[in-house]
Amino acid sequence: MTAVAELYRALVLDHGKRPRNVGHLAEATHAAEGENPLCGDAVRVEAVVAGGRIAAVRFSGDGCLLATASASLMTERMAGARPGDLGTVLAALEAWCTRGPAAADVPPALAEILAAFADVHRHPVRVGCALLPWRTLARALGI
Repeated sequence: MTAVAELYRALVLDHGKRPRNVGHLAEATHAAEGENPLCGDAVRVEAVVAGGRIAAVRFSGDGCLLATASASLMTERMAGARPGDLGTVLAALEAWCTRGPAAADVPPALAEILAAFADVHRHPVRVGCALLPWRTLARALGI
């Protein structure tokens, strides 16, 4: 395993074991629930959108380490972003998770956000785990 791959593996483990932004957002303006029936992951995503930006995003639910890490990373990466940015990120993430980074044409700034998911394409059954929180946020925002 390369040093970079090990770094991102450690990032996923850290977010999976110590997730950030877990819990309910009392002032949420947008919310949705999602589940992955193949493995039993279930997530609720709540967001506050104000001034054309995602001011806050949190999640709750039950999921495997990858789904939890993905939700935690998503909350950090999307806080402060424009809701429309999520469509671009989600499309790139879906490409990375299904075909791998080499098959996806992603700008360098976006590649940095998605690097933690670079090996998911090698484990097709885990693709749904990685994508569940992001797809749920997209549903919450109407994207």
